[in-house]
Amino acid sequence: MARCTHTSPAARPEYAVPRHIVPEAFRDFAFAELTTAPLHWPGICFNPDCARDFTLARDWQMYCCMACERAGTAELRAWGHRMALALLTWRMGKYEARDKAVRARTAAARRYLSQVQSAWLADRQARIARARQQGGGA
Repeated sequence: MARCTHTSPAARPEYAVPRHIVPEAFRDFAFAELTTAPLHWPGICFNPDCARDFTLARDWQMYCCMACERAGTAELRAWGHRMALALLTWRMGKYEARDKAVRARTAAARRYLSQVQSAWLADRQARIARARQQGGGA
């Protein structure tokens, strides 16, 4: 196996600069706004496949149980992976004024994001309605 030549053999990982900057979570970034206008109905599970009524243990609680929270995290990751490249593409070309090919690529990324967001929202709404009909709600 070839040895990496980009790092010093004396370099220790615990002193290394992090590879990626990790932005703060959206919940933290928009805390005040989410407190005023939450994304979910308090007391109704945010997992669209569950959507059952539950008693809040904390006022910020979005899911009725850990299984629903894990399912929600998996859903966010799956949709996030689908949109990540388009998000980056859109941001990279957002202010391009001269290169028509980059502007077209940026517009395609923006259209794609709009289409995927609409599809995701429609899917979630349909799943919530189905879960509530099947007894997920009160």
